Amino acid sequence: MNFQELVTTGFGTRAWLALGRLPPRAGYAFARWLTLRLYHHKSGVIYRVIYANQKQVLGPSATHEQADAAVAAVLHHAGMANYDMARVLAQGKQAILNSIDMGTEVWSHIATLRAAGQGVLVCGAHLSNFNLGFLSFAIQGDFPIQVLSTAMPARGFGIVSDLRNRGTMEDTPIDAPALKKAIGRLRTGGAAIIGIDWPIPGTDDGICFFGAPSLLPSGYIRLALSGNAALLPLSCRWTPDRGYYALSCPPIELERSGDRERDVQHNTRRVLAIVENWIRETPEQWLMYHPVWSSEDVS
Repeated sequence: MNFQELVTTGFGTRAWLALGRLPPRAGYAFARWLTLRLYHHKSGVIYRVIYANQKQVLGPSATHEQADAAVAAVLHHAGMANYDMARVLAQGKQAILNSIDMGTEVWSHIATLRAAGQGVLVCGAHLSNFNLGFLSFAIQGDFPIQVLSTAMPARGFGIVSDLRNRGTMEDTPIDAPALKKAIGRLRTGGAAIIGIDWPIPGTDDGICFFGAPSLLPSGYIRLALSGNAALLPLSCRWTPDRGYYALSCPPIELERSGDRERDVQHNTRRVLAIVENWIRETPEQWLMYHPVWSSEDVS
């Protein structure tokens, strides 16, 4: 079983939740053992996917040795983050609240938008302990928020979805009814969350990411345009001295020219430029296990 399966299948997710009951010394040791095994299995799909993604992020001048070291760093951080999430979830609501330093800026931005009656589409990136961050965000925010998740999640995501659906988060796999509901919510001043760096095979929206055509969709911009919503980029980062904390920036008001397709491309680039900068600062914390660029031959 590879790391992706451990994170996303029903068995794997339950295994991580069980491991969360281990004390930190044992939990981190197991995570380190697992990630080392995956790193040394260099013919495996998960290694090749992360290698190709990191190679694109590091740029054309990156050597094989640099990309290889990046894979090791990603897997190490992923193991730590997944154990930490499992450990916190096993401890309950207060532990979730204490696990992420959300800061004050996020709530200031949200309060301003809600006071104006404007909907907000939170644009998430898969950095560090992003799932734990969004759970903490929803609990602290204490207002209804719709999560637009991948349309065909692996079985393990059902467990994560169940956790999200406790309290104020409503997890809705992306389909026509879910998008219609989100548009209505945004138009009436509500909030929704969507991951914007999750690739969709076969996507041909012409979205460049790190200088190359990618498999990233632009549908979230169409959603925000239809819902007259502001965009709030939000993710998570970890440092040894601070632990996990929120990454955010001021809300982005959509720029409109009257040409919808041009507006979609333009506003998508505005948001992705922020995410690119976040990833460049800590590329080892970009936990993306799916090919983001179509040129990646990892099947």
